[in-house]
Amino acid sequence: MTGLAKSASTLREEAVDWFLRRRESPDDPMLAAHFDAWIAGDERHAKAYERVRCLMGDAGALLAGDQAFLAKATRRRGSGKAKAAAAAAAIAGVSLLSAFYLTDMPMRLRSDHMSGTAERQVVTAPDGSTITLNAHSAIALRFSKEERRVVLLRGEIFVEVAPDAARPFSVEAAGGATTALGTAFDVDMRNEATSVTVLEHSVQVETGKQGQNGRVHENQRVDYSQDGQLGSIETVDPSSVAAWRNGRFIFEDRPLAEVVETFERYLPGRIVVTQPSLRQKRLSGNFDLSNPNAALADLAAALEIGVVKAGPYLTVLY
Repeated sequence: MTGLAKSASTLREEAVDWFLRRRESPDDPMLAAHFDAWIAGDERHAKAYERVRCLMGDAGALLAGDQAFLAKATRRRGSGKAKAAAAAAAIAGVSLLSAFYLTDMPMRLRSDHMSGTAERQVVTAPDGSTITLNAHSAIALRFSKEERRVVLLRGEIFVEVAPDAARPFSVEAAGGATTALGTAFDVDMRNEATSVTVLEHSVQVETGKQGQNGRVHENQRVDYSQDGQLGSIETVDPSSVAAWRNGRFIFEDRPLAEVVETFERYLPGRIVVTQPSLRQKRLSGNFDLSNPNAALADLAAALEIGVVKAGPYLTVLY
């Protein structure tokens, strides 16, 4: 696509991508060279990038990102009040940044549809397919005469695909692609891995980096990692996969780190698990998402672990 052919939305998306990539790798000389070439390639690039940079400001730090500090704070001797005060201190330096992240400007610039915290959203795609977004999820649609493609930018979606033999339907997420060979499947993108679960017929899952692929059939699930490693295909209970669309969270033998990611979709801010061994602890459960605070408290009580609330946007499990 030439510079003159680019739409305003394409320019904006490219500018956001460059901003995020430079923020993640500020000292990468090859990335810097490619960025300079992109700026020089079209006079509108610099203007688009500057607009994005001004919108985002200098908010490059992650909200409550210093987990080492939090772990140290929650290991201090003293009362629960002392621990709460220590954890609250961890976010004092980023309190001014929290408002920016709550507005979610970067994701809003990149996505076509977003769901907020504790909000589920149903989207009808241009072809008539139905896409249900779990809470705190975002997608971009890439539909043309040749293809039907959904880019999952974060979170989880459940897709019911409308028939169209001439145009394949695929979901891109975390470097992999899931192509529908049937009608209904779920894609859940998390920090460590992306899960694909099929409720009707089958899908083909391909990972870009490793070139691995596999066919997943009805009532089966497969995970693939960020580095493109495709896991083993396992049988699942379809009722647990569909549960979030009915306001429940059902999981079996999953690590606490993965469970916490789901709770984060229903609570504002961050949930930090300070100890690596605790993050890997595996558990099963069935919770009502209509009251996520109570559900998280019940989970902590069942595991006999501590909970510290440091303001409205940070919860520490230790």
